[in-house]
Amino acid sequence: AEYNALTAKRNKSIIMNPNGQGKNILPGGFVLKKDPKKGGYRKVILEHSLGYFWAIKELASTNKKPIISNDAVVPAAEAEKFPSLGDMVNLKGEAVSIPEFFTRNNRSKDASAKCTLVAISYKDFGAQLLPSWIDPFDMAFRKGVNNEADRYEVVRIIINEGTMVKLLRTFITSGTKKNVPESDHASTLLYYGDAEEFRDILRMHNIYSGYVFLVDGIGRVRWAGSGEGTEEEVHSMIGIAKDLTKRLHKQLPHSQNPRIGKRVQ
Repeated sequence: AEYNALTAKRNKSIIMNPNGQGKNILPGGFVLKKDPKKGGYRKVILEHSLGYFWAIKELASTNKKPIISNDAVVPAAEAEKFPSLGDMVNLKGEAVSIPEFFTRNNRSKDASAKCTLVAISYKDFGAQLLPSWIDPFDMAFRKGVNNEADRYEVVRIIINEGTMVKLLRTFITSGTKKNVPESDHASTLLYYGDAEEFRDILRMHNIYSGYVFLVDGIGRVRWAGSGEGTEEEVHSMIGIAKDLTKRLHKQLPHSQNPRIGKRVQ
């Protein structure tokens, strides 16, 4: 019953790479392995079955893409809420919880009022892949002459799991601050502790890659991707972000400026 409940929580719009191991991973970090003596299958700890370097090998077999990008927006009727994660802190030292943070400035509670690109990493290698998505998104929506920039946001999430990591949180936070522009400190969120269920819901089984999600104005996942963004994938992502914010733009007279909330500096 517990296993079925955990499986039901998984985001069904996320597409696993057929060349990867993620499609075979069960909640809790298990895989099914055939029992040569008794026949049938039994649950085995992931690392015991695939080896401790399975994630590194998967990066090669999937071109660093454990998740395949959606080629179209996830329909509103099928879109699922971004999973909750509390006890986070941004680089300004403020306590934060998600998905509430994504919708904090959307007073209209309109799904098309805002679009957030959520970029998640666990390791430095994955973090280095994320600018391939973030930079084009910034150029398209948040930089230059754009009086609707407040409707678009990039939120970086850095997840640090493990007991030892929690002991080093002050050192890690200080080091992260030096590598992130001060203008992005408020929207760079750090988490220390166990995030196994959160990872499983979003199918981020391989912690060496980087993951990106488009979240609409009421906190629903409308698109997902991973690894290093190709030109085609980035073009598609930007088009989907425009579609997600199109309805509000049409509802407002041209003379109005649909500014929702205050842009995070």
